Amino acid sequence: MLQYFLGIQLTVLALCFSPYAFATVPGKFVSSKTSLNSIRFGEFHTDSIHRLDFRYSDRKRGLKPFIAPAVLIAGGTILNYSDVKYDIQEWVSKHHSYQGAADDYLRFAPVAGLYSLNALGVKAKNNIGNQSALLFKSVLLNTIITKSLKKAFNEKRPAGDPDSFPSGHTSLVFATAQVIHHEYGENSIWYSVGAYSCAATVGALRIAKGAHWASDVLAGAGIGMLSTELVYLTHQYKWDWAHMKRLDIFPFSVGPQKGLTLVYSF
Repeated sequence: MLQYFLGIQLTVLALCFSPYAFATVPGKFVSSKTSLNSIRFGEFHTDSIHRLDFRYSDRKRGLKPFIAPAVLIAGGTILNYSDVKYDIQEWVSKHHSYQGAADDYLRFAPVAGLYSLNALGVKAKNNIGNQSALLFKSVLLNTIITKSLKKAFNEKRPAGDPDSFPSGHTSLVFATAQVIHHEYGENSIWYSVGAYSCAATVGALRIAKGAHWASDVLAGAGIGMLSTELVYLTHQYKWDWAHMKRLDIFPFSVGPQKGLTLVYSF
C-alpha cells in the first residue's frame, strides 16, 4: 500500500524539528532507520505541491475573490506612507475615542459563529472536519504573513508601541469572517453581512482605541481575506471521517531529531 506523508497547503505546521518530516517516497515507507542519502531528491514532494486539484467552483471564480483583498492591501500600504493617516487618527481620537476590551473578544466571534451554526444544523458548504482544517490553515497562514510584515515594516503605533502595520486583530477576524462567507454565504447573504460587520467593527475599534492607524486596519483586512482565499484555493478536501480513518500519527527519530509524523494512506 502506498503511503504519503501529509503536507499542508502553502504552510507547514512544525510538529517536529526535521526538514524531512513531511517527505514522501512513492511506494516506500520512510522510517527512522531509512538512510535519507539513499533516497533520490526527485522522489520527495508534498501532497499539496505534488497535486493541486482545484474544485470547479474555485476555477470558475477566477481572480474575482482576490480583487477586494488586493484593493484593501494596496490602499492600506499607500495610506501608511501618507500624512492622511495622522489626520484620520486625530479626528477619530477627538470624536470617537474608545477604551475597552470589546475588540479583543469580538475578533473570535466568527469562529464561535462557525461552530454555533454547525451545532444548529445549518447546512454548510463543507463538513465540520474540512471547515476546521480550512479555519486552522487560514489562521496559521494569516498569522505567519501578518507577523512577518509587522517585523518587516516596523511601524510605530499611534501610542508609540512597535509592530503597528498591519493590524493583527483585524487580519485575524477578517480571515475567519471569510471562512463564514465561503461556508454559509451561498445559503444567505446575511451570514456574510454579519461576519463582515463584526470584522469591520473590530477594525474600527482598533482605530478608536488608538491601537492602530487606519492604514494598519485596511491592510490587515485585506491580508486576512487573502489568506483564507489562498487556503480555499489549495485545500484538498480530505478532512472527513472517511479520509481521517486513513490518517495515522506516530513519533519518529532520525539521529538527534525527534517529533511527530502525520501519515496518510491511499
